[in-house]
Amino acid sequence: MEPSEFKSERTGKLKSIPNTIFHCFEPNELPFEVKYTPEIVKLISEASLSLGNLSEAGRKLLNPHLLIMPYLKKEAVLSSKIEGTKTTLSDVFMHEAEKKKRTKDDDLQEVMNYVKAMQDGLSRINTEKLSVQMIKDLHKILLTGVRGEYKDPGKFKTEINWIGTSYDIMEAKFVPCGPESVERLMINLIEYLNNHNETNLIKIGISHYQFETIHPFRDGNGRLGRLLIILYLCQEKIISQPLFYISAFFVKFREDYDARLKRVSTAGDVEGWLKFFLTGVKKQADDAVLRVEKMEELREKYRQKLLDISQSTTVHHILDYLFENPFLTIPEVKERLKCHYSKAKYNVEILLSAGIISEVEREKGARLFIANEIFEILEL
Repeated sequence: MEPSEFKSERTGKLKSIPNTIFHCFEPNELPFEVKYTPEIVKLISEASLSLGNLSEAGRKLLNPHLLIMPYLKKEAVLSSKIEGTKTTLSDVFMHEAEKKKRTKDDDLQEVMNYVKAMQDGLSRINTEKLSVQMIKDLHKILLTGVRGEYKDPGKFKTEINWIGTSYDIMEAKFVPCGPESVERLMINLIEYLNNHNETNLIKIGISHYQFETIHPFRDGNGRLGRLLIILYLCQEKIISQPLFYISAFFVKFREDYDARLKRVSTAGDVEGWLKFFLTGVKKQADDAVLRVEKMEELREKYRQKLLDISQSTTVHHILDYLFENPFLTIPEVKERLKCHYSKAKYNVEILLSAGIISEVEREKGARLFIANEIFEILEL
């Protein structure tokens, strides 16, 4: 990190790291002064409208829980991909269809942990607001049983950390604030999010920058910072269901994502970051609405097809399962329906003959089926 890059103190300043020749960047406490230019105001309006449309689409769902889980998994895969994991959405679905309790695949386990942390956060915001303790608790879930489990899950950093691919601080792209400032800055961030009188989308955009710049934990900061965006939108009832996956935009424009965040620190370019963030919110909300509508249309098409060919009510239950996870096995259906294997097999074959599912060829394991049309809508 070159000190000469930092030409503005609008959002923070460089500080010397004691007993070293290096510097870290310590952000100012929130709020920052935001220039509400005509372009920023227009983007806020457009993003708010798109999120409103998504919220309405969520309210209209007959069975919203059928789509919530695949959307959470989609966000988990994408957010983890930014950190270098190779797990795909199909990996997650197949892992669950085969009812595996744990996995030796660290990448997959990190994604599963992300889903668990999101579920825990979504449950808690029904009765409490985001807090420093909640963030620590979610961090602990993220790092349990994965590569970062030795990096103090649920505890703020106690030594300098840095962003970059090297273990050498001299090659760091960015050095966040020291551990002595973390508690104060995180309390300030939560106070700003929950109580400051600012437009909600500006608050979460600024807070995402602030969280990543503080980098309060030794590991898992990127994933947790993006998870907090969804939790805040749900906490404030900006979206009615967690059917939003902002990480898709960050993955697509990864270099811009990193560069825009850094320019807030180096050049005080708050508005540049907010334009990027608000554009992403609008695009991903619009995309989510389109996919929700396609899923509902497909579900109704399948329901009518099954009514025409079968009197079985069981097959409709399995159809619902497919919208939660488009991969299934007969043993999984047997377990979920608590029925005999023969009954599960009979109903799966109804779906197979109707062309709703097809069999995945593989060398070993239980027969695996996929609802391709459902998966194609969800796919990244």
